Amino acid sequence: MKVRVGKWLRTIASSPADRAAGRVFPTVGARPPLLAGAARTAHRFGSVYAGLYCLTSPQVYLALRGGGMGRLQEAADSWAELWAIRPVRNWMSVRVLGRELGDRFDGGDDPHTWAGQLCWLAGAAAATPVWSVLDRHGTDRTTLDKWLRLAARFCLAGQMFSYGAAKAVPLQFQLPPSKLVEPLGDLSPMGLLWAQTGSSKPYQMVLGCAEIAGGLLLIVPRTASLGALVSAAEMAQVLLLNLTFDVPVKVHSFHLLLLSLLLLAPETPRLAEALLTRRPVPAAASADLFRSRRSNRIATALQVGAGLWLLGAQLRNDRSFWKKHGGGREKPELYGVWDVTDFSVDGERHPPVTTDGRRWRRVVVDSADAVAVQHMDDSLDPCMAAIDMNAGSIALTRMADPEWRVTFAFERPADDRLILEGDADGNHLRLHLCRRDLGTFPLVGRGFHWVQDNSYLR
Repeated sequence: MKVRVGKWLRTIASSPADRAAGRVFPTVGARPPLLAGAARTAHRFGSVYAGLYCLTSPQVYLALRGGGMGRLQEAADSWAELWAIRPVRNWMSVRVLGRELGDRFDGGDDPHTWAGQLCWLAGAAAATPVWSVLDRHGTDRTTLDKWLRLAARFCLAGQMFSYGAAKAVPLQFQLPPSKLVEPLGDLSPMGLLWAQTGSSKPYQMVLGCAEIAGGLLLIVPRTASLGALVSAAEMAQVLLLNLTFDVPVKVHSFHLLLLSLLLLAPETPRLAEALLTRRPVPAAASADLFRSRRSNRIATALQVGAGLWLLGAQLRNDRSFWKKHGGGREKPELYGVWDVTDFSVDGERHPPVTTDGRRWRRVVVDSADAVAVQHMDDSLDPCMAAIDMNAGSIALTRMADPEWRVTFAFERPADDRLILEGDADGNHLRLHLCRRDLGTFPLVGRGFHWVQDNSYLR
């Protein structure tokens, strides 16, 4: 029975030309030919749909240009606008989703994206029968498949480099001081995931290196199948996190998983035979693009070189952004959590009562341009900030209400003491603050222990 399963699996994945050349076992029974035709149709549909998605995805486009911000990001936005086809998407959205699309287009899991997937599904459904008719004689499609796989490999590898570099730097997940004082229940599921992963840089960097490893395996023809397997495992985890923590990249991570599985599909019979039977596994089909050995060596070298350039460019761009805008930038002198010990409004002191809506509890300096004000009910007001140490001033603009602006003059009687004074909401405020040692937060100061007398669960 095991032998027949292995023969049947290899048969349904082969073309008529493969069987005519004797490269697979003969058909077993009446079902395999029917299933073989279904498998070929599914392969054609998957190839067209994956091609449409990769061609129109701004994330794929940006990664294949080495990632980055600035003009490259603007180019990716223009690429997305080129393939927006808003009238078609809107028609599809109205007919299927029952809603009109607005002008906003974020590129995540928004209605524009979902309507776009319906368009690509319709396009693939229309193109698949045409492909089947053109290939009705069962011509050998090996050469076409190899070039399609090459394109899919690099689209997927670029995304693995993009995902991995953002973690390996580390750039994607951060734990600013304001997260240390924000109540856990006030965090969104996505905010909790970001805080959890950002609390451990080694963990984040290992995740990134694993994703980069999948991309590196993909760019080498001999290890491409292993790279697809590693990428499938990584993208399955990413998709699970996106689904369970409501991260708005579900559509994209799902398609990257599908792309990994599409690359693995030709290897399914060999994998199944290795796992389900005791027979020797046949050699993999040749991935050579040309007949000449010299040409194939040059092609392999070009693929590896192009892949390494993509990875290097992504790492360089992410590291540059990390040093200028992320955790690698120089921290301001006032960085940290400042507890308000005394708060006065127009000369009247306000004791630390949780029901006082005017009193501030903390001022948290996350970076030179980001400050959060925490009220007595523990709610946070994120603000854009301009800190001038020479002039001794802090200018704050509330993100939720850009009309709210205040400039405080400050004094520093000691390194861990701060006095703020300024006008806000028609009142004169004077605050005395004390900086809290971040090491007193268990999430920061607990550290790692090989030997523990008991668990430290709190």
